[in-house]
Formats: sequence, C-alpha cells, structure tokens
Amino acid sequence: MTLLTRRTALATAGAAATSFFVPDRADAASPPPRLEFPTTESHVRAFIKILASLEDDTIFHIYKGTLEAVVPERAPVRLVDSTTIIRREVEVVPEGRLISIWEATVYHGQGETEPLESFVNPLNGRTVRPFHQREGRGQTIWTDQGPSFLLDDGSLFSRYGPDNPFAMEWSQAGERVWTSRYSAGVYLKHTLDPENWPLEYSGPDLLYSEKTTSNGLVRELADPSVANASATYSLNMSLIWWPWLLMGQQPGFLIWNTNGIKLPNRDAISVSDRKLVEAAHPTIFGSGAPWEGRLNLWTEYPQKRTPEKV
Repeated sequence: MTLLTRRTALATAGAAATSFFVPDRADAASPPPRLEFPTTESHVRAFIKILASLEDDTIFHIYKGTLEAVVPERAPVRLVDSTTIIRREVEVVPEGRLISIWEATVYHGQGETEPLESFVNPLNGRTVRPFHQREGRGQTIWTDQGPSFLLDDGSLFSRYGPDNPFAMEWSQAGERVWTSRYSAGVYLKHTLDPENWPLEYSGPDLLYSEKTTSNGLVRELADPSVANASATYSLNMSLIWWPWLLMGQQPGFLIWNTNGIKLPNRDAISVSDRKLVEAAHPTIFGSGAPWEGRLNLWTEYPQKRTPEKV
C-alpha cells in the first residue's frame, strides 16, 4: 500500500468552541486539567487540534525512522533510514473543515544527509535503488460528527454515523495526553503484473498493519484559545515488500518504525533536513499545492521504473 493515500486526511468541525475539560484549579500553578470528551464534537475538535489546526493553516510534520526486514530464520535486518514530511492544508468551509494532505519520503543511510541512490540489499545480494515516494493529495471533510472522505468522483464516504459515532481513545498522564489510531488489512490489489514484474511483485494483496500516535500537552488541548496544539508523532507499520527491494514473493515483510514532531512552521525544520527532503521532493515546502492529482508509490512506480532482470 502507499503511505499517504491510505492515511486519513484531516479537517475540523464547526466554529463554536466546545468545553471538553474539567479544570481542577484556575491558576497557572495548578495541576493540569482533567480532560473529558462528552460529545462527538469534543472528540473531533481535540483530534484535529492535536493533528492539524482548527483554523485555516498549513501544517507540517517531520518524522524519521528505520525500514527493517523480517524473514524466517534470520534476525531483523536494518535496510535504510527514512525522513518524511507530511503537509496538511486546512481550509474552513461551510460544512466544517476541508483538509488536504500530501506526504514525501526520502530514504537515506544511517546518519547521512543525502538521498540514497542505491545499495546492496543484504537479503538477496541485488543492487537496489530506493524509490523516494510521494503520496497525495488526499482530502477529508470533517463536520462536528466526524470525517467524510472525498473520493475521486467527488462523492463523500464516511464510516461514521448515529450507530457508529466518531470517538478517539485518549490517555492522560501528568502534563501529557495522547491518542492512537490503528488500521490493518488489504489496501488494494497489487498493481504490478507478476509476469512482467516478477522481482517487484510480492503477492496479490497489498497488506499492511499500522498504528499512529499523536502526543500533546493537556493545557493546550484544554485551552479554547489554542487552535493548533503542539504534538509529537509516531508511525509504526508492517507491510509487504516495497517493489524496489526486488524481493519477489520471498517470505517476509517490512517493519517501518518512525517518530517525529508537528512543526510550529515550515521554517522550523533544520537546514540539513530541508535540503535532504527537497533533493528528492523540491515542491513539498512551496507556497502552493506541491503537486496535482492523487499520486502514490504504486501508481508512479511503473511510470518511472522498468522491470529488473531476473
């Protein structure tokens, strides 16, 4: 599967502030308030606040990680490191909020600051060329009752309703609050033909299992004057072989472990990280949409690569 289009694009609910906390004391030296989420709207607003913004804004996350391989009868193998930028555009609309999302990933060596052009895959001895993938645009409209996904034909799809209200599981300890999302299954059928792409084809189903966690400050979520709460972010995923690893249908899978932060603005990223990402994705930090259409690894790979010889 591809890492942006599977991910939920975010937007927010109505403009009225929702009270979802019970303050213990009013003064600044008091213990952090005890957060409560009595309504669907309170879940929506808190979730959008920690992941994006309640106001028109451009929000960036940066997260770094490792891509490891797990095969039978062998210890996990660290293949490459990664740096990823997620960009969200928040637009207040009559229905609630429309959030567009793009994602750009660069693979590199451990501690290196240049995109990795090639390396020898230790699992098969082949020289492979990382595919620095980009994903999106994905779009979601959030009302105060939850998200609706904007499909290619312009229609909306939602998993939530009166019998299945949107709600997150929130955990609080001291000054911190966090929430996680989990999803797993078959993203779609493999887009490559096994006869023409035998080394790139890893099976009929694009399987994945993913957990993401956002961690923020209790006082920021509790403060109705804060529209864009600071947060850390982590992504932990297992998935089938990326096609550029040339693993074919050999037994095994990938583990992608990452963590990072929500940037206060696009200039908060370090110079070296920005140069690294822009070397592969020069438009991700631009003033307009970084690219048009809905792209992902599985649609771009056969356009930019040719099958490797067996």
